[in-house]
Amino acid sequence: MKESLTQALLRLLERKRLDEISVSELVAKAGVSRASFYRNFTSIRDIADRFVADRFAELFARNTMTAKNVSQVVEWIFQGIYSYRREFTVLYRRGLLAGLDDLFYVWTVEQIERLGVLNNRYQPHYFAGASSALVKAWIGYGFEESPCEMARIFARSLEGYL
Repeated sequence: MKESLTQALLRLLERKRLDEISVSELVAKAGVSRASFYRNFTSIRDIADRFVADRFAELFARNTMTAKNVSQVVEWIFQGIYSYRREFTVLYRRGLLAGLDDLFYVWTVEQIERLGVLNNRYQPHYFAGASSALVKAWIGYGFEESPCEMARIFARSLEGYL
């Protein structure tokens, strides 16, 4: 049911802005009841936010960095993002990726602490913002570079830190 609502929302967002989509239209497109919608979500925006949070939670949970696998984990994360390129493109075009900043912040701080590479107290903020901005730019440019190339671009930005 949650997946049906998510896919229905993504299809509607291909043609409409979020504020043009009603709960009635969404549940009709998803083939679920209004009650089902309200049992699982607080708003239509909540569906998009949860989709982004769930996808990145999956990617980050499967890809814990160690000092030896940083480049491999970064590439896996870019590959994971790429596997949802249709969905992320729709959300990006509708301005629904703001939550990425917080997700990257939490994950980046955890990784920097785990790796023990904190050079100064501003470093996690810098890398969290840069990581999120890099991903959003990649999505905005239509995934022109491969996940492998994006991992290399990201790795070059880490030179001197690891």
